[in-house]
Amino acid sequence: MGAAPDHANLRIEIAAAAARLIAEEGIGYGRAKRRAAQLLLGAHSNSRSVLPDNAQVESELRRHLQTFAGDTHPALLAALRRLAAQWLARLAQFNPHVVGSVLNGTATEHSDLHLHLFTDNVKDVEMYLLNERIVFDVGEGAGANEVDGCAMPPEEVVSFVVRPTPGSGLPARVGVVLAIHRTDAIRVAPRFRSSDASLHAVAASGRANAAQLEQLLASDSR
Repeated sequence: MGAAPDHANLRIEIAAAAARLIAEEGIGYGRAKRRAAQLLLGAHSNSRSVLPDNAQVESELRRHLQTFAGDTHPALLAALRRLAAQWLARLAQFNPHVVGSVLNGTATEHSDLHLHLFTDNVKDVEMYLLNERIVFDVGEGAGANEVDGCAMPPEEVVSFVVRPTPGSGLPARVGVVLAIHRTDAIRVAPRFRSSDASLHAVAASGRANAAQLEQLLASDSR
C-alpha cells in the first residue's frame, strides 16, 4: 500500500521530464516518456508500470511552456493556428480538420501541423498536391494513432514541408501531416480530447473544422 504514493510522484517526475524533452527537442510523447524514465531510473530499469499517460504529459507540457516560454509561446501558437486556418481553406474540398498540439495549445517551434482529411478518394488529395506543385511523401496510416489521436487508422498519411514568409512569427520550416480518412470516419470521435477546464472548448475538443478554428483564433486575439 505504501508504494502507491511513490509511484504517483514518480509518474509526475517522468511526465515533467518528458514535457521538457518534447518542448526542447520536439520528440513524440511515447519516445519522450521512455527517455525520461531512463534518465530518472536508469537505462535498464523496468519503467512500464510507472510511465505517465499522455494526459499527464500534456498537463506538464502546458506548465513547462507557461513557465519557460510564457512571453513567446502565445504568439507562436497563434501563428501556427493561422497557418492551420490557411491550409483548412486550401484543402476545403476534403473536409479538413485540425488536430493535435496546434489545436490543443501545446505546439512548439518543433511541432508539425496535423490535419485530418475526409474523402472517399485518397488519390484526389495526391492529385491536388501535385497540381499545387507541392513535394510530398506518402506513408501508411497504421502508425498515425499515436501521432495525432486518430480514433481509427487513416487510409494514408501524406506529409510535406512549408516555408512560411519571414515575419510570420513561424519557424523557417513547418511540417504538415495529412491523415486521410474515409468520409464516414468523421462520425468517430477523436481519441485525444483534453479534460483541462481552462481550455477553450474548441481547443479541448480533439478536432476542429475551419469555422471552429476561427472561433478559437477570435478567442486568442482577445
